[in-house]
Amino acid sequence: MRAVFGVLSLVIVLAVVGVLAQKSWQSSQESLARQTPSLPAGHNQGSEAANVREHSQQVQQQYRQQLESALNAQRPMPDRAP
Repeated sequence: MRAVFGVLSLVIVLAVVGVLAQKSWQSSQESLARQTPSLPAGHNQGSEAANVREHSQQVQQQYRQQLESALNAQRPMPDRAP
């Protein structure tokens, strides 16, 4: 009897969590849809893709430069104890 109540309560808790998660997901999707501006009919998405590609390449180049400078940096030598 105790096991039946345990399983039943677990199913109820999972159902409540599922409903809350679904509502949260739907509200986040709706707010995301409101925040995304709608594009005009004649909008050229090709230029946006090129801008994103250029930005991505710039970020990658900056990362490479910082990584190379960190790898090539001279480490200070510790003082030798007498």
